Amino acid sequence: MGLFDTVELYDDVTLPEYPEGITPVEDVDWQTKGINRPTMTTFRITADGRLLEEKWHTEAVPPEDRPYASRDDVDEDDFRYMAGSLNRVHDGWIERDDYHGRFKLTHSFEDLETLVTYQVTFTHGQLEGFERLR
Repeated sequence: MGLFDTVELYDDVTLPEYPEGITPVEDVDWQTKGINRPTMTTFRITADGRLLEEKWHTEAVPPEDRPYASRDDVDEDDFRYMAGSLNRVHDGWIERDDYHGRFKLTHSFEDLETLVTYQVTFTHGQLEGFERLR
C-alpha cells in the first residue's frame, strides 16, 4: 500500500483484450505509480491520445466542518482533530505534452477476482498505445 495516482480514460479510448461484461473502460478509476512520483493526483488520457494532469490546491476546512473536531471526546491534541482539515480544490487541467515513456495502469475487478494491468506508451506527449500485461 502507498501513494498512487488515478488515471481516467475518455469515452472513445479503447483497451485491447478488455474483459467483457464488466465496468465500462471510461467508468474505471485506474491506478498508476509510474508517471511521476505519486502524489494522489489525477491524470486523463483523451480520445485523441493526449495526457492531461489535474492541477489543484488545498484550502483549510474550519474545525466545525471536520468529521471529528467538534466531538466532545476529541481535543486539539488528538490526531483525529486534524482529519478532514484540508479540502482539495480543482484548478483545471494541463497538457503533459512533454511526457515520454511507459507506465502501467492497474485495476482490481471484484467480478474477475484478478488485477488487470496494461502498459501505456507515450512518445513526446502522444499516446502510442496500450498493451495488456495480465
